[in-house]
Amino acid sequence: MNTPPVKTRFAPSPTGRLHAGNLRTALFNWLLARRHAGAFMLRIEDSDSQRNDPTAIDAIRADLQWLGLVWDEGPGAGAPSDWQQSARASVYAEGAERLIAAEAAYPCFCSATRLAALRDRQRRAGQPPRYDGHCAGLDPVQSAKRRAAGEPAVLRLRMPESGMIAFHDLVRGARSVHAGELGDPVILRADGSAAFLFANALDDALMGITHVLRGEDHLSNTPRQQVLLRHLGLPVPAYGHLALLVDTEGAPLSKRRGDASIAGLREAGYRPEALLNYLARLGNPVPDDSLREAAELASDFDPATLSRSPARFDHQQLDHWQAMAMAAAPAESLRPALEPGRVPVDREADFLALVQPNLRFAAELNDWAGRFFDTADVLSDDAMVALREADPAFFETVATALESADTGDWKQLRPALEAATGRRGGAMMKPLRLALTGLGRGPALGAIIDLMPADIRRARLQRAAAVAASGVEPDA
Repeated sequence: MNTPPVKTRFAPSPTGRLHAGNLRTALFNWLLARRHAGAFMLRIEDSDSQRNDPTAIDAIRADLQWLGLVWDEGPGAGAPSDWQQSARASVYAEGAERLIAAEAAYPCFCSATRLAALRDRQRRAGQPPRYDGHCAGLDPVQSAKRRAAGEPAVLRLRMPESGMIAFHDLVRGARSVHAGELGDPVILRADGSAAFLFANALDDALMGITHVLRGEDHLSNTPRQQVLLRHLGLPVPAYGHLALLVDTEGAPLSKRRGDASIAGLREAGYRPEALLNYLARLGNPVPDDSLREAAELASDFDPATLSRSPARFDHQQLDHWQAMAMAAAPAESLRPALEPGRVPVDREADFLALVQPNLRFAAELNDWAGRFFDTADVLSDDAMVALREADPAFFETVATALESADTGDWKQLRPALEAATGRRGGAMMKPLRLALTGLGRGPALGAIIDLMPADIRRARLQRAAAVAASGVEPDA
């Protein structure tokens, strides 16, 4: 018997923008498919028409494409053309009729009031909520007549009353559950639309999905979907359930709250390779801490090694990968963020090379441009406080020394400045860096001095000397 090629999918509902937890699920499915040279599908589960956002599908596509998660099937990628659940109503109707004919499903006429009362009794008794099978024994002929007469009814899957339902979880290993604990789930709503559990399982089977990685909140759906697909004689995918991604308070990320939305991260300036490398490591033991391409991350991806504990989304950790991604980015990819006219054209290449290792976001280029090339004051309140404690003669001496120095040779310039000022190391470079850029960190000081125009350097040193001499900010 031939084993079918691996085929995974990401099947979001278009009810809002993707957050980091959604995207990690998509990424892990993509990695699993690429690990086995298989196919990855994007499918849109839009059966909940009341909650659907008409702009969300395009947004989902944009988020995945930004991260480089190209799908082999789905929107814009060819067959199957019905990649939206809303286009597959006839498929679900046919599947439901097959289940009814096999007496594997039955109409349920219970009112919302009765079901609410049932849940309340179970809650007060300390029992888990589950349908009590009130309509399971109704005569099928009479049920059909009631439905034909227009009486509202949902369709429920008939679950086994006893025994164990076992399966192998790709992440968690062997799992089993007592069938009697599950109850009979709704598979068609009263309006005839397919419930998630039904449409999701049927689509996976009919579209040839072999492996499904999804959140652990779907763990209880798996035994029900196994029973459903076996009633229909359809193949059951291998399921793996991922530990959820949580925020700093330990709560699962939520689309409704807009937690760590991909659109927000992209608009803030995060690079896709930074987010890709960070998400790939949340609960996944990647062997090293280097910045990797997606294909490299796929080469050793194994669901069995994924953590079963929640992973915390930490912006500081994301910033670590962002810094690595910014340092490794092609300079030309950063240039569009630089506002026209901020840097002399003949100095752009040198400027980009110098400040790139110090960037967190590309938009910071404009701040650095101002510190190097604008005549405006760059001293913050903290810088002013520090300079008020400095010796004004130090800045005057440096200004004089730089007038005739070769600023392109730091190996010669540094000892000359040390000799002129009588200072060495940090005692010289810290106040000088602060005076020139207004910051206590940044690129190499010698490169700053060489790149900064002489008139700007002179004005900055004069300003620092004035502040140091007066002890207070001088009048403008």
